[in-house]
Amino acid sequence: MIKFLTVLLMILPVCAFAQTANEKYSLFNPTPHDQMREFSIDRPDVTESPISVDGGHFQFEGDMIKWTEAPDGEQVISLFSGLYKMGLAHSWDIHIGMEMYNIYQDAEGNTINEGYGTTTIRLKHNFWGNDGESRTAFGMIPYVGFPSGNPFKFRSDVYFGIGFPFSYDVSEKLGLGAQSQFDFLPDGEGNRDLAFFQTVVVGGPLVGKMDYFLEGLVTFYNSESIFNLDGGLIYNVSDNVKVDIATNLGISKQAPTRVYLGLSFRI
Repeated sequence: MIKFLTVLLMILPVCAFAQTANEKYSLFNPTPHDQMREFSIDRPDVTESPISVDGGHFQFEGDMIKWTEAPDGEQVISLFSGLYKMGLAHSWDIHIGMEMYNIYQDAEGNTINEGYGTTTIRLKHNFWGNDGESRTAFGMIPYVGFPSGNPFKFRSDVYFGIGFPFSYDVSEKLGLGAQSQFDFLPDGEGNRDLAFFQTVVVGGPLVGKMDYFLEGLVTFYNSESIFNLDGGLIYNVSDNVKVDIATNLGISKQAPTRVYLGLSFRI
């Protein structure tokens, strides 16, 4: 199943060019800067954007620093983790996620491990709403994650899944979003368990160049329901640069808590 999904991630970009042959712009015929869409990012909320990167353009979205505390008190400090995105075609892009440097600590704050983390390969396809032709937009994001950091080594801890992001522009001042996602996670015995999460997010302009979001997240895994309440601020430095600060607050005992500072830009 892992190899099948990895091959699928390699084949889909080829299919993308075939399916968008009538579209003018692609990886090899970049969208002119004055015709690019409004800058849309997947972070800092858990709910992804259904809008893809313009064909032929590069986009980065990452955590400059992120602190995570697990329910048992163990902590992870992540530095310079991010998604490197490239627009393949009008409605397709590809993402490479890299956790550059993680510091793992026990509940007492002692460092137990450190170094490079997970590599993730993702694709995004927008079904509709990419160019603002409707007030709603919908997409899909299949992915494969490699905790060993090596995408060519198929170990038992590799995980994969697919998410379906949706957005609705209620007005110029208010937007709604949601995402359903299915994850197939290793159980430690060579098999995988199905996890499912659902998000609902609301956000929009706050003041000046500052935007906000508030989000609810529930994860169903191993007969447990895990709840998070998320929120954050996004400052629009320019049309192509954003910085953000956000948190995921665990409101059930099984939920992790995170605080992070991020940067996004496109060229």
